[in-house]
Amino acid sequence: MTTDKGQTKKPTMKVNRQFILALIVLIATIITSCGTFEKVTTLNPTTGRFPAKNKTVVTLKKTSVNADTLKTLIIVPNTPYWIEMSKNMKYFKEVMTFAELQKDIISKGLTDKIPTISDRIGLNNAYKYYRPFVILNMTKEQKTGKGWYAGLTLYDPKKADYIYQNEIYLNLMWDGWTDQGTMYPLFNSLLDYLNEQK
Repeated sequence: MTTDKGQTKKPTMKVNRQFILALIVLIATIITSCGTFEKVTTLNPTTGRFPAKNKTVVTLKKTSVNADTLKTLIIVPNTPYWIEMSKNMKYFKEVMTFAELQKDIISKGLTDKIPTISDRIGLNNAYKYYRPFVILNMTKEQKTGKGWYAGLTLYDPKKADYIYQNEIYLNLMWDGWTDQGTMYPLFNSLLDYLNEQK
């Protein structure tokens, strides 16, 4: 753009502060409305399920086991989220972390019979000499050409194998990783399996 005097004048853009503020509020609303992450919730008293989006959870493995033995104790990762969500399933008589399991084994003087719980043999010994339990854990996997998947596993030390595995596709572009879109559907699928056991 040139002026009457032949000088080049740079075009100026007036930035509308209200527009920028509105855009920031919109982005913040979109981010927070997508869902929560690692927020503990309880089962809906009517449905007996966690408040999940309707997502397809694929069951990769399920093995029938004795429900009375299964309900005894579940070992979970060492975070408050996993402890509370496992308690809120209202299935297991007791929930413990790996750290609590180790501490209790030591306090009961069982370290000569259970020197470690870091491998299958050690976990099997803990099952025999401490008491029956299962281990809940999470998986994350990037499948070639298919994207990211998350899942839950339930490991039985007596069988030295997984008795339950599920997975859900992570649509990171649209849903991201949220409780409603990822974790709650996985927990609901696990609940379905647990309630089938007799």
